[in-house]
Amino acid sequence: METTKEKPVFEHQGYLYIFNKESSNKIIRCCHNYRHGQCRGRLHTMNDQVIQTQGDHNHQSIHSARALIEVRIKMNNAAKQTTNTTHDIVADSIFKLSDHAVASLPNLQNLNRTVQQICQKHQNSLPLPANRNSLVIDPLFTETNRNRTFLQFDSGPIDQRLLIFSAKKKFKILENTNYIYLDGTFSVIPELYFQFYSIHVAYLDHILPAAYVVLSGKRQRLYKTMLQEIINLVPNFDPLNVMVDFENTAHQIRSLPALAFLPTNDVIPTFDEIKAQFPIEDESVLKYFEENYIGVKTPSSRPR
Repeated sequence: METTKEKPVFEHQGYLYIFNKESSNKIIRCCHNYRHGQCRGRLHTMNDQVIQTQGDHNHQSIHSARALIEVRIKMNNAAKQTTNTTHDIVADSIFKLSDHAVASLPNLQNLNRTVQQICQKHQNSLPLPANRNSLVIDPLFTETNRNRTFLQFDSGPIDQRLLIFSAKKKFKILENTNYIYLDGTFSVIPELYFQFYSIHVAYLDHILPAAYVVLSGKRQRLYKTMLQEIINLVPNFDPLNVMVDFENTAHQIRSLPALAFLPTNDVIPTFDEIKAQFPIEDESVLKYFEENYIGVKTPSSRPR
């Protein structure tokens, strides 16, 4: 029998031993908890026959130790070779174990984390094409594990190619929600694209992901196209409240307090330049700043 790292393991009376060293014609094995648990249990074997035990174990024996090792190996192999979800891999591996054996396993969170790490290490992503025009999406990634459509929109082989991923069930939620949250990230997207955008909704006292969008840039035109295609997919999409990180607006607002560091004669001309570029929907911010810090220009007023 081998460990998940393909090292020989020997089971004896509910304890597992791994190779330590070879002495004359016998093999000395140490408890597999030696490294992490400082267990001093030893086993001497000759031709795979036990000839001596040495030292005391500092933990209880596990009568299903062999089964546990086999389960760990099964999970390891499944994580390397299948595209099943982490939950399915763990569940399929342990469902035949006795309650006593399951209780001897690490907690579910640790098992899931181990499987995820193995998947990430061995299931390498497909090579990136030279450009977005030549991107061919494997049908495997256009459907959910239940064989339902996941890729809801593909603008086709163009440079500004837009991809929208969601599920029909999520469309119903988008239709009925009053609150949506839009946000983009640049750190997890493949180099071929620029931004990974997510749309979350408020549903039954929870915030749930409803759609994922892959964008080639962050221009206003792309955002408009994205929203229009979502409306095409969900005609009744009309939320009352939208929370979004307006990057352009944030940049313009940060420019206002910076006026204080300009020479006096440059403040008004620079403010007028900012005002000309300020988004219409945020004019209330600009109006407040102008009334309280710049001064509103009127025909009868003194120069600002």
